[in-house]
Amino acid sequence: MSEFVSNPIFYTEKTKDISISKSNTLIEAGFDLTLAEHDLMTLAINKLHKQATGNHEVFITAQEFAAANKISNSHAYQQLKATADKLMERHLKFPLYIDLDKKQNKEPNAVCVVPPKHGRYETVPTKHNWLQSVGYMESNGFIYLLFTDPIRFLIDKTGDAYTTYNFTNTIEMTTFGGKRLYEMVCKWKDLGKTKLMYIDEWKEFFGVVDKYPRTAEFKRWVLLPAIAEVNAQGDFRISLNQEKIGRTITHFQILIKKLKTEKTKEESKPNRDPNTVDIFANITDAQIAKYSMILCKLGSISDLSNFPDYPTFANWIGKILRDPESANPIHAKRIFKALRTETDFKD
Repeated sequence: MSEFVSNPIFYTEKTKDISISKSNTLIEAGFDLTLAEHDLMTLAINKLHKQATGNHEVFITAQEFAAANKISNSHAYQQLKATADKLMERHLKFPLYIDLDKKQNKEPNAVCVVPPKHGRYETVPTKHNWLQSVGYMESNGFIYLLFTDPIRFLIDKTGDAYTTYNFTNTIEMTTFGGKRLYEMVCKWKDLGKTKLMYIDEWKEFFGVVDKYPRTAEFKRWVLLPAIAEVNAQGDFRISLNQEKIGRTITHFQILIKKLKTEKTKEESKPNRDPNTVDIFANITDAQIAKYSMILCKLGSISDLSNFPDYPTFANWIGKILRDPESANPIHAKRIFKALRTETDFKD
């Protein structure tokens, strides 16, 4: 507690960009959190990793949470209080690997979080709680998190197996799936594609193993909206690759094209305000990001990568707004209502 009192603020209002370093095992683990919970755990894990105090505990103040997410202090207080009530129930799944050579020779550290390079190992699926304890001090406005030993190990002991990205790039995202997929894309961006995974593996990644029994439903309500949100963010253009056995889809893979460097993106911000109306499409970039997710959910578009460039997509959206009859006749009236009122589409 003395460390916290003497230096309570790690994320401040003066921080323009927040560089997140997160274990690749956590990046690819399977779990389900709310948006606020995901933001809190990301910031807490990053703070604990970078402070390198050797402790399992971390404090996040409402002021830090507000500054990082660019929200009001009062809203931050509410979100921290709400997350404190649920975090002890949250868990995650990830594999551990048993090095068979070390096991045979009875060497220590036979269990590891990354596969041994020699390829002789067994994979063990594991399930863990995030936290040992959690507390919210309303009078002082901070949340206290005590991570479990396996999570602390991932935060501190995985060497170079980390993914780094700018937290600021995710704060405008409105879906948990979008934030999770953005992290996954950042991990695999240099390779240009994620690993090929079974549909059930993707469901576990997004925390929806017990939902969406039909593959088409999972694509429509989870995967395609997440792809749309990552594309709308602007760092990458990603598309969905799927493999089949006969007519049955068995695997998904995300193909990745990097569009901007961080420097280029920063330089372009003053010239492209997300709230400025495009003179050709007659809507804003912020609206386009929201509409793209609605349209994916409606099934009116399957993949934003079908559009060759951003202006083409913007003009297509703008045309629907100006002339709803030009859209798919089955969805035209529903699309027009959803887009004009800016409400979430309900099936």
